[in-house]
Amino acid sequence: MNKDEWIWVAIRIFGIYLLVLAIISIPEAIGAIYAHLNVADAASQSAEIASFADSLRKAALSKGITAISQLILFSMASYYLICRGKLIHRLASRETGQ
Repeated sequence: MNKDEWIWVAIRIFGIYLLVLAIISIPEAIGAIYAHLNVADAASQSAEIASFADSLRKAALSKGITAISQLILFSMASYYLICRGKLIHRLASRETGQ
């Protein structure tokens, strides 16, 4: 294998790594949405724990937004690196002329 082929392999491996990170963020996003919905139900049933449930709801919402953002960002980056990646390959394989 020459240098260009090794660069393609490295780009694709990094794309697969980002795809794994995207897949890992799916359960976090689902869990955060589920927690947000359940805490909202618990807050409506009791007035005593409403303030505590509100802070938990905000934390679950923040966690959900973070997980969904990671899912979208990692998915798009992994798609580009696995299926496309020509620009990065061109930049990585360019040699400096001296």
